[in-house]
Amino acid sequence: MSEHRRMLAFDLADERYCVALDRVRNVLDSGTLDPEDASGSVAGRMDVDGESLRVVDLKDLFGATVSVRHSEEIEQGEHVVVFDSRTDGEVDAWLVDEVYDAVSTDIGDVHRPSSPIPHVEGVLHVDGDRAMWIDADSING
Repeated sequence: MSEHRRMLAFDLADERYCVALDRVRNVLDSGTLDPEDASGSVAGRMDVDGESLRVVDLKDLFGATVSVRHSEEIEQGEHVVVFDSRTDGEVDAWLVDEVYDAVSTDIGDVHRPSSPIPHVEGVLHVDGDRAMWIDADSING
């Protein structure tokens, strides 16, 4: 018997990725990043409904961009995927490009990479497109 899981698909540059939808709280398409807490792949913090979100720039983390972020505003075509809070109360979010409707996929069709790829659970097909399934826990901690 196959196991289906709901996934949220999104792009980083020209690549398609997805994450398990049960981990996602919300998707935002506007807001302002506070770059004071930026370091490494963390683009900064964003205040939403009284919560401070740590926003990870996935394009930077996965090497999908060579440009340096100069704007504190979420730009057109960018989205922030917000996750449920962790046990320590920290709320994580990811800065991504285009976000698509949630889809159901058969977990039995997941292909494991031939060599480990950091943060990637496997490769699958979402709406006919190849997508890398990201392990949210490995990024969000």
